[in-house]
Amino acid sequence: MKYFIITGSTGDLAKTKLYPALAEIFSNNYYMPETQFMGAGRKEHHQEYYRQLVQDSLSKFTGKLDFIQKLEYVQIDFTQIDTIHKIFTQYNIQAGDEVIWYMAIPPQAFDDVVDTLAEVKNIHQNIKYKLVFEKPFGSDLKSAKALNHKLAEHFREEEIYRVDHYLGKETIQNILALRFGNSMFEPLLNNHYVESIQIDVWEEKGIDSRADYFDKTGIIKDILQNHILQTLALIAMEAPVAMEAEYIRDEKHKLIKSLRPINPQNVILGQYSATEGNKGYLEEEGVVPNSKTETYVKLTTYIDNPRWEGVPIHISTGKRLSENKAEIRILFKPRFKYFAHIDEGCNPQQNELVISIQPNEEVYYTVNAKFPGKGMCIQPVKLQFTYEEAFGQKSQSAYARLIQDIIDSDQSLFIRADEIEVAWSYVDTLINENSVNNRKLINYPVGTQVSEIVDKSQ
Repeated sequence: MKYFIITGSTGDLAKTKLYPALAEIFSNNYYMPETQFMGAGRKEHHQEYYRQLVQDSLSKFTGKLDFIQKLEYVQIDFTQIDTIHKIFTQYNIQAGDEVIWYMAIPPQAFDDVVDTLAEVKNIHQNIKYKLVFEKPFGSDLKSAKALNHKLAEHFREEEIYRVDHYLGKETIQNILALRFGNSMFEPLLNNHYVESIQIDVWEEKGIDSRADYFDKTGIIKDILQNHILQTLALIAMEAPVAMEAEYIRDEKHKLIKSLRPINPQNVILGQYSATEGNKGYLEEEGVVPNSKTETYVKLTTYIDNPRWEGVPIHISTGKRLSENKAEIRILFKPRFKYFAHIDEGCNPQQNELVISIQPNEEVYYTVNAKFPGKGMCIQPVKLQFTYEEAFGQKSQSAYARLIQDIIDSDQSLFIRADEIEVAWSYVDTLINENSVNNRKLINYPVGTQVSEIVDKSQ
């Protein structure tokens, strides 16, 4: 028997991500081994109150909601270990059973919860345990190392699942299939053929009501250190020995470790400012006066290994920009020499592989082809597919996929301890106290195009 316990079951993460994922899993009849899903919190709630809270969080969900009646609420206070023993007794959790603790709680609570769960494991030794942690895992290299060390004292690495929900997205997972399941791309992904790589994650929205979190975090810790570095690792890593968790994570770790150290002088940092009808960052409720928290970052980095030597990787991410976009662009070196004297009006372009994560889930490759008619007029065309058109269904949500993988003990889409630490090490020069105190932020109005921010920095 498996027991999937959501700690922090009445919080925003549970209501906005985890319960919709469970609804999706059950409504689509995805395979699910015998598992008891439970919400846990410090307060005492009646079962019907808890189930109504879940029901309310799914007001926009159109599928079946039968699973709600299968949810149980349990009162657990992690400062009172007896409350956990009571749950083990109440549900007859015994040797051979598996208990999954999903930490849908603020990161600052991780330390205390880990201490308590270590005691629980010491007492109930013949039960299988899995601990699931949401990002951010640590706030810098030092804190991430400390948390990893504490976990390693009591739990094995295979019992620890560090979530980056980006890795649950179908388009991100498909990077491995595109690269290693086709003969046309992998031989070209190196410095002989690739001119540059560009990764953009742009958002129109601001921080909403998350000032307490974001003002202590910033876009570097929120997006660059995790989502973008993980995406880059999948795009640029060497082929794993096999498509298995440890081999994939080995290669991701090697890739991130090979990134050239950041020169802060070559980084553009920005903070959005007010426009008519739109608050600037400093006017957002909960943001400290004169905050130096960045809401935009742009940098160019390099991978110092034989495959990618000399290929620039352009990265940008930010909030309150002109559009929502998350995509990877791989620009190939030009091959136009045979068409140097082309007809006027023709427009050959460099080949480009684009993996779009949002707003559309699609992949396309631009190639040059002859325009119909007399002469050799070359123009770009797209070889394209979208997930919904190609497979006749929408992609499974990231959290639904991740929850299934946790239950199935598949760690392929979760971050290993050494990956976390090398990623924090990479951004450390941008987030240390001295760097933050001395940083220069470019103010950009809400809705600004990224090119305008870059122009301001010149």
